[in-house]
Amino acid sequence: MLPARGAQSAAGGHPAVRAQRLAGEAAVNAQPGLWWGLLAPLTCVAVISTGQLLFKIASASVDFRRPLDAPKGLLVLSVALALYAAATLLWVAALKHAPLGRVYPLMALSFVLVPLGSFVLLRETVSPSYWAGVALIVAGLAVIGRSWS
Repeated sequence: MLPARGAQSAAGGHPAVRAQRLAGEAAVNAQPGLWWGLLAPLTCVAVISTGQLLFKIASASVDFRRPLDAPKGLLVLSVALALYAAATLLWVAALKHAPLGRVYPLMALSFVLVPLGSFVLLRETVSPSYWAGVALIVAGLAVIGRSWS
């Protein structure tokens, strides 16, 4: 027989629910391993950055008024969307093992990788002030990273 409802809420809920909540908190507060705490999030950043570059490439050939006229552009767009989906699934898995506040700052690296890729691969111009901003982002990530050790 279960205790009265008031007794459960006064004690923090049903013991099984309490145990599950505590286990979840312990998993989130535990130190994530190298894969979930660093490599998986960095993989997400690289994949999402690649997706952005592919979106740009697709945008040059896909006419959204007549999208079937550009099958190559649609293929590139489809690959970019698939990469985004895969990165999202990996990101959600990483969040199961690592605190959001620890891994989310790594997403700022996309502000480094996308302009670098657009400069190198797409021959786009990136202003010196943007590169200065990129340097500040990297410096900020270094400061945040030092607080983890």
